[in-house]
Amino acid sequence: MKTDAGAAKEKFDQLNNDLGKRSHIAMYGSALALEKLIEVDPKQERNAIQAFRTVVNFGKKLPKEILKPALQSVVRLLIKSGRVRMAVSTLEKYLPHHGEDLELNLLLVDTHIQNDDPEKALEIAASLNQDSISVKLLQAQAYKTLWDKDRSGEVEPLNKAADILLSVTDKTVEVVSMLGDCLQKAGRPDEAMKIYEDAVAAGLLTSVFQRPSSMNRALKGVPVWTDLELTAVELTPEDREAIVQAVIYKGLFGDMEGGNTREGVWGYFGLSENGIWLKEECKAVPEICKKLKAAGYGTVGKTYVSLLYPSSSTFPHNAATNELLHLIIPASGIMNLRIADKNLVLTEDPVVIDPSFDKEFSNDGSDAAVVIVTSVPHPDL
Repeated sequence: MKTDAGAAKEKFDQLNNDLGKRSHIAMYGSALALEKLIEVDPKQERNAIQAFRTVVNFGKKLPKEILKPALQSVVRLLIKSGRVRMAVSTLEKYLPHHGEDLELNLLLVDTHIQNDDPEKALEIAASLNQDSISVKLLQAQAYKTLWDKDRSGEVEPLNKAADILLSVTDKTVEVVSMLGDCLQKAGRPDEAMKIYEDAVAAGLLTSVFQRPSSMNRALKGVPVWTDLELTAVELTPEDREAIVQAVIYKGLFGDMEGGNTREGVWGYFGLSENGIWLKEECKAVPEICKKLKAAGYGTVGKTYVSLLYPSSSTFPHNAATNELLHLIIPASGIMNLRIADKNLVLTEDPVVIDPSFDKEFSNDGSDAAVVIVTSVPHPDL
């Protein structure tokens, strides 16, 4: 399976045929092989989803040791492919067979959150073990999503999320990061800073500014990298205009996810994800994708166009990991970036930052500000 997933799938399929095409173990092995093949052939994602759905259709006939991981896999793949509603219905159909399983219930809560239904997520979470940190984190995330759905000025959902996280006795980096975020967005920045300072004193964080939920402490941490040599990407005036025309004027962009838009419009147009270039999206700006590929970018994380309309700004936020850096290439307009205690103006020169540091963007100009962001591996890895 590890060295040749294609060969493994053939063997599992042959075994299933030999057993009358009704072997749930062989079918599960074949589905796992397809999931592995997605790494080299993204088109296999659809086949993997169908294979796992075939397995879980055995329902009560399946031992929990197979049904549970098969459910987890198909839900993960459905969410990744954008079919979150189908992920919810799949879990709701088969979860009653193992309704006492905390992990599967937590997955259902998380899937409801991703389906933009925080109310249902909170309803289910209320029936789970309230002493579990995982339950409290999802409850807090649901309240954050509830606040993001209705930006009417009410911050009560954020305060409820903060209260839940404050009740956690043994705080983790993830708890601290989410708690501080809730307090900042609720207009309680001094309390947020106190949480970060206490976390630094306790050894949870190395800096009040660097707060990824997953921290690799072996990696050098600086907010702005000035001594890192990366391949240059030369954008012509035609390239820059193409981004404006194709992405902004045609309205191809969507809202940046994460609930971090403070005011105005913060747009996102993806070009690559998890090291895989998005063919349809790249048709809008083919020369940009071509140049980025030729320079060796787009092999990890995400590559995307980020734009801020005039009079727009973001809340302070940070990436979930410190293992990826961001190369920011200004394309149009002027965007302001505050990262840690440094203030930058993004105009023409590329900048390399560590996005796990606290940062916020703003646009005080009269034109939309546009940048290209691409992930690069941390040089210490």
